[in-house]
Amino acid sequence: MNQPFPGTCVSCNKEFARNAITKHIAACEQRKSGDETRFHIVVQGSYLSQYWLHVAAHPKARLSDLDVFLRNIWLECCGHLSSFDIGGREYLSAGFEDSDADNMAVALGRVLIPGLKFRHTYDFGTSTELSLRVVGEIRVAPGKGKIRLLARNIAPVSECAECGKPATQICSQCLWDGDAWFCDPCALEHECGEEMLMPAVNSPRVGQCGYTG
Repeated sequence: MNQPFPGTCVSCNKEFARNAITKHIAACEQRKSGDETRFHIVVQGSYLSQYWLHVAAHPKARLSDLDVFLRNIWLECCGHLSSFDIGGREYLSAGFEDSDADNMAVALGRVLIPGLKFRHTYDFGTSTELSLRVVGEIRVAPGKGKIRLLARNIAPVSECAECGKPATQICSQCLWDGDAWFCDPCALEHECGEEMLMPAVNSPRVGQCGYTG
């Protein structure tokens, strides 16, 4: 598909462009609908928008549940702290001390509404920032999982900076300064050294800190 940043619907496993997946999810015949109403939330990298997710979140789920979901699928590397910024109010993960901000033990139904945009930050050293938007509400079949994945981007394919073949490694040193993507053979010849190499993974945290997917 030639449209930008395509992804796959979890229910039918069909591929759609990012700008078409929302409409498809609502109409997908393979997705089991039901009488349980959830928030339909779109998540994407704030600075790497080619990485995106669609999720269905139960209103009784807590911000901490959404935080754990995002960590597990995209972010967790070294147990860093994290936060949500919702309407200018900050909600912090467990581990923060001496802070006047709220913690994440609050139900989504108390802080989210359709149309709301908010942010998530993981790690306050080498930060990964995510932009989230509540598309609306979606009806799903009751079941386990307070946060359910509806769709996810297909892993972007980057070219090796040396030979043009599909890249499998990224240099964490060159990530922000220049050509950082390499195939396995060219990565071994890269001047920054093998210790700077990290796997090319399908996440906006690619190449950062100790994240390997």
